[in-house]
Amino acid sequence: MDLFLTANSLVSDANQWFEFLSTAFSGAGELLSRWRERRRGEAERRQQMWKEEDAKMKQLHYCMLDLPDLINHAEWLSFVKDDKEVAKLLPKIKSRLYDAYELLEEFNHHRFQIGLNPCESEEQVGDDFLQSIADGNIVRGILDYLSYLRSAIGSVADRRVRSEQDKFGKLLRPAMSAFYDRSMVQSLKKEVDEVLYLLEVKKISCTVLLRLHENGEIRGELLQAAKGPRQETSDDNVIVVGIAGIGGVGKTTLAQQVFNDERVDKFFDLKIWISVSDDFDVKRLTKEILQSALENSMQSNNLCSLQQVLTQGIVKSRFLLVLDDVWDDLYANQDNRWQNFLEPLKTAQQGSAILLTTRSQRVADLVNENRQFQLEGLPPKIFSKLFKACAFGNDSCQVNTELKSIGKMIIPQLKRYPLAAETLGRLLKLRLDKKYWNWVSERELWELKQEKYDILPVLRLSYMYLPRHLRSCFLFYSMYPKGHQFDKDALVNNWIAAGLVESCKGDKLESDAYQYFEELLHRSLLHKEASAESSKYVMHELMHDMAQLVSENDCFIIKCSEDIQKIPEDVRHLSIIGGSDLSETNLRKLCEYKKLRSIVCHGVNSDIVTPAAKHWFELLEFLY
Repeated sequence: MDLFLTANSLVSDANQWFEFLSTAFSGAGELLSRWRERRRGEAERRQQMWKEEDAKMKQLHYCMLDLPDLINHAEWLSFVKDDKEVAKLLPKIKSRLYDAYELLEEFNHHRFQIGLNPCESEEQVGDDFLQSIADGNIVRGILDYLSYLRSAIGSVADRRVRSEQDKFGKLLRPAMSAFYDRSMVQSLKKEVDEVLYLLEVKKISCTVLLRLHENGEIRGELLQAAKGPRQETSDDNVIVVGIAGIGGVGKTTLAQQVFNDERVDKFFDLKIWISVSDDFDVKRLTKEILQSALENSMQSNNLCSLQQVLTQGIVKSRFLLVLDDVWDDLYANQDNRWQNFLEPLKTAQQGSAILLTTRSQRVADLVNENRQFQLEGLPPKIFSKLFKACAFGNDSCQVNTELKSIGKMIIPQLKRYPLAAETLGRLLKLRLDKKYWNWVSERELWELKQEKYDILPVLRLSYMYLPRHLRSCFLFYSMYPKGHQFDKDALVNNWIAAGLVESCKGDKLESDAYQYFEELLHRSLLHKEASAESSKYVMHELMHDMAQLVSENDCFIIKCSEDIQKIPEDVRHLSIIGGSDLSETNLRKLCEYKKLRSIVCHGVNSDIVTPAAKHWFELLEFLY
């Protein structure tokens, strides 16, 4: 009996247990169902938020399409017209545009991580980011501010003639005549002789050339030119010689001295001087040659007719044509404009010549790669005399020896560039005072106030003429110390890492970056270091000053602990050079600059950089 009761009790307990489990499972199932429903609802809500923000991002992307062109035009107004209103707005619109690019980049990064369907992601990657941009209405804020800046700059731009930016060379560098002030310009006898050798005005045998080269009296390229082919094609009667070098080096001055040399007067029947600038229009130039050489002011716009008249007018003459300040548009659009321009001139008498000045190595190579004169500054003694004349005037003998001593320390910084001597000389001449001269000598050239036709504004023309996609890459050079030898591969990889190469996929990104490098090289914005390995390149120090001037809001160099306090709020790229007084604490402060994309270190103690770098990567989300 007891056994029976025990069995019944067990069965009863089991039934109760099963009822409990059934109830529990039922409740758990209901809870699970509710949890799944809530999770599905949250996923759908997230997905809806992503769709809404995606629509905003597309709107932002559309809004940004014309901004690079607007910024480009604003830079012209700020630079060419010295428009203070636009200059004040320009850093703001650049900064906001960078903000927009970075927001789009981060948004696309999170979308890529969670895949095409956000509700299937278990970890819900990007939720914090999504919530932050939704709650803060960040996209709307950027859109509104960009709209305001666009309107503000647009209203100013409408008061200017937009077509003027296409003639920037003439606005910033007035057309130069064939004549010059002989009292201010030192004679470049040796350089003039070498150009006359290339033009074959001054005849000399290869044996004599070799002896002069061995004695250091002429350059190696002149010897190579004499040994090389006389001209590009055997049936041409016209020799073409290019004088190449960066702005302010004295190319026009050398061409003027060649043009006015007595030997040139005796050798050529006609001499023609044309200021080309950035407008290599074959029709315009042909008209100017007709007017100058034949005093024929033809009104026809038919290029064929103009060239026929020119052909008939010069067929019995030996001419020298100087084309001053030729820019890269000579080879733009692959339209053979150089050959079209040259064609009627080939009928002239044997010995006719074209002397061309250019900043672009590609232009010099195009017109004649065998006959070039690379101008790299005045001879030291002549440059020293020019600097003294600019700084002291005609009374240099009366100046105290202390100022002369300071002047000697300044001269090497100017790299024998005549326009640099004129720029610094003008500043120093204002106050013949030791304290002021010492102050100037301790400043970087880009820190000193420049007038419209001084060295850095003239060099800045080369930057203004760059296509938009090359500008950021060029300015990245300012992150390195002066005289730094660049390794091409390392620099290209740094551009890519810093997001400076326009977005594309796979190998194309790298090939585009190498193409950028070659374009900057051809534009003479950097050059191969002759004394280094074949893969090493350097930027001219004056060009480096110009890059620092242009990039001062986006890039910054830290040389000592005091510089930490001077960092611009919206800085994107930082360079740390040396800095023996820097500490880990100093470097940790860089985390305050949330928009930093790159930090480049040169000669900094790894013991302080390594721990600081851990904080940089933790707190600076855009740092590469």
